[in-house]
Amino acid sequence: MKKILTMILCFSLVLPLIAKEKYLKDPSFKKGVSYFFQKKYEMAELMFQEAVKKNPENKLAYTYLGDLFLRKKRYNAALNSYKKALDIDPQSAENYFRMGQVYYHKKEGKNAIKNFTKAFEMDKTIKFAYYHIGLSYLMLLRDKQNTIKNWESFLRIAPEDPQYEKIKRVLALLKDPRFKIPPIGSEVSIQEALLLGGTALKKVDHKTTDKKAGNEKKKTKKKFDELYTDDDM
Repeated sequence: MKKILTMILCFSLVLPLIAKEKYLKDPSFKKGVSYFFQKKYEMAELMFQEAVKKNPENKLAYTYLGDLFLRKKRYNAALNSYKKALDIDPQSAENYFRMGQVYYHKKEGKNAIKNFTKAFEMDKTIKFAYYHIGLSYLMLLRDKQNTIKNWESFLRIAPEDPQYEKIKRVLALLKDPRFKIPPIGSEVSIQEALLLGGTALKKVDHKTTDKKAGNEKKKTKKKFDELYTDDDM
């Protein structure tokens, strides 16, 4: 199923590079960071693996490894790395958020929601967690009411978000009593259901609407496609 309305998975959290940590001066770790941001992931992985061999307490190296594996869709390896980082620093809300992202991609909705919730409970600045909770309810659990509830919470705590108006428009569609989230395996995707007003539309109506809508449908589709996507992953 084509992913829609997804947040940028490369969540823009700045890793806390604390000067007093000795491992930050490790050449392997520094090279790993440099390679990571150059998107030279194979070299970055080698450097970070070397860094944790030298210092098993290098929690940032484990976090970077998790981010690297997430980008490479090596989800089990990513989870393992984030868990090692949390073993060292159990108070890292950012790593709970990242684990939520991994579980989302593994299509484990309940685990994703659990970790996104934990991240926000630990750090109220991670407002995006509420968007991701709603997204997990929508795409993985197909729970309309909880999607609405959590996206409303997100808009309430993050009115400054650049996607505020677009999310608000999608919420208006979800609140329409005629709209029903298509079940998993349905021939109608969630995106199509949003565009056409719900899964109650018959196939023939779907085709007729496609023909008549023309440019108007393209304009509507663009509104959804412009919402947070994971294309950069």
